[in-house]
Amino acid sequence: MSRRALTWSGVAVALGALAALGWYFIAVGLDRADKLASVLGAFVGLLGLGLAIYGTVSSRPEAAQPEPGGVHNEISGTVHGSAVQARDIEGGITFGAPKPHKAQDTD
Repeated sequence: MSRRALTWSGVAVALGALAALGWYFIAVGLDRADKLASVLGAFVGLLGLGLAIYGTVSSRPEAAQPEPGGVHNEISGTVHGSAVQARDIEGGITFGAPKPHKAQDTD
């Protein structure tokens, strides 16, 4: 069901409930309607508080997730020596000083 249909369904239900409640309050009289409205108001307030808490808890930011197609590198424990964490590498990687080239004989 689309979001628009859900919204209009909710509006229709709310208006129907409001009309039924208004008719009931008129039918039972003002004194009894006042008492019932107080009780209903307390329950609606508690429901709103619960929904507010739920919304606050559910909207907490999640832990950082790698982007789709990305790389998630993680090193744990003790590492002895060199380590590289990378996504795209072009060319070689050298740790420390490069090894000297031997001179070629040109005799």
